Amino acid sequence: MREYSTTLLPKPIETIKLTTLPEYFTQDWDLTDFKQLNKFFFTVERIVRQSHSYKKMINFLREHVDLNCCSFYKNINNIDTNSIHIEIHHEPFTLFDIVNIVYAKRLALHEPITENTIAKEVMWNHYRMAVGLIPLSETVHELVHNGFLFIPTTSIFGYYKKFYEDYEPFIDPNIKKTLSTNEAISLEYDFKKETQVLTMQTVYIDPSGAYEFPNCEDISNLMKQKIEESDRSILEKQIV
Repeated sequence: MREYSTTLLPKPIETIKLTTLPEYFTQDWDLTDFKQLNKFFFTVERIVRQSHSYKKMINFLREHVDLNCCSFYKNINNIDTNSIHIEIHHEPFTLFDIVNIVYAKRLALHEPITENTIAKEVMWNHYRMAVGLIPLSETVHELVHNGFLFIPTTSIFGYYKKFYEDYEPFIDPNIKKTLSTNEAISLEYDFKKETQVLTMQTVYIDPSGAYEFPNCEDISNLMKQKIEESDRSILEKQIV
C-alpha cells in the first residue's frame, strides 16, 4: 500500500530548460482616460476596504477608541448586537480623495502607481492616523453622502491636517477649497440647527390647491351620454 507522503511522478521525468524568458507586458488601465482613471481609483478604494490591514484597524478602533456608536445618536451602537451597522466614514477627505491624492503624489515623484502600491500607501496613512474618521449609523451616513447633514471638522477622529501638510502640493484645488469652506463652517457650527433633519416630528400634508378628482356623478352622466351617442351613431349607419 502506498504511503500518503509518497509522491507519484511520471517516469522518466523530463526537464525543460529555458535559456530566455519571453517578453511579457500588459497594460490594464488607460490612466489618460478620465473614466478609466476614476475606475482605477474605485478599484484601489475597494482593495483598501477589503484588505486584512484595514479590517484589523477598524476592529481595533471599534474596541479601543469607542468607534462603535453613531456620533449623532449615542444610543445607537453595535456593542451588544450585530443587527445595527455602524459605518466608518472618512471626513473631510473621503477615501476616494485620499486615493486620488496619493496617486497624484506618486505620479509626480515618478513612483510606482500600481493598485497595490497606492493601496499600501493609503493604508500607511491610516495606520499613522493621518486620516479623518467618524462612526455613523446607516441612516446618518446616507444623509451625509446626500448632502443633508454636515460633519464639522472639529468632531473628527484622526490627524487629517497632518495628511494635508504632507500632501498639500498634490491636492486638487477644488478639494482644498472644499476643505477650507468646511473648516470655516465648523467654527460657527450649531449642532441643534444643523441636525434638525434628524428630529422626529409629525408631518401633515395639506392637499388644498392640488389636483381634485371630478364629481363621480358628473362623470357617470357624461359616460352615459357618450354611450347613447355612440349607440345612435351605430343605428343610423345600419339604417343607411
